[in-house]
Amino acid sequence: MSWHDSQTTLDAFLNLSSPSSPEPQEPRAERAETTAEPEVWRCEACGEPNPSGPFAFKRLRLHPGAVKLYLKGYVKWEARADMDHVYHRCYKGLIENLRFLKMFFEEMYYRGKPKAGEFTIVGVGKAYDDDLYVYGIGKFPQEFEGFRVNYVEAEDVEALERFHSHLEPVPEDIIEEALSEPEEKILPYQQSSLSEFVEAE
Repeated sequence: MSWHDSQTTLDAFLNLSSPSSPEPQEPRAERAETTAEPEVWRCEACGEPNPSGPFAFKRLRLHPGAVKLYLKGYVKWEARADMDHVYHRCYKGLIENLRFLKMFFEEMYYRGKPKAGEFTIVGVGKAYDDDLYVYGIGKFPQEFEGFRVNYVEAEDVEALERFHSHLEPVPEDIIEEALSEPEEKILPYQQSSLSEFVEAE
């Protein structure tokens, strides 16, 4: 038997004969139960929504605050919004939402279909959170850019304005800043009526 074998045997014998001592354990750290809070979108300019806001628990992709965008006579853009509630603190958020809603309007216009031979799009909007709305008569997609789209039947701009009379008009200069384009381009809904542009099914 070699010295290495005898040493291994002696070590094994000593380990078996000595009383087993518990291995030192690190003190258990008290684990506080933490619930992961959902990530909340915050505007870099105004910090909305604040921790006590109604949608502070919800992850938002758009700036919070209700806003409606519509075309009067298919010529002039107008808008109504939560000016006194949210947007007086953040015109940047309002401008971003108006730009998004114009893109939404155009998409709903091109993707919308007649319903019972009728089709018109009066305007679009968003609620305080990320819910989107399209106002008009027809069949409209229920989803846009990952957002849920709600449909509200409205025959004309006046109906939309009556429905949202609690919202303040957005100043004209802000609308122009938000919706101005590098080159003036005439869109189909500005040169022909919707009934002419959209073919009946």
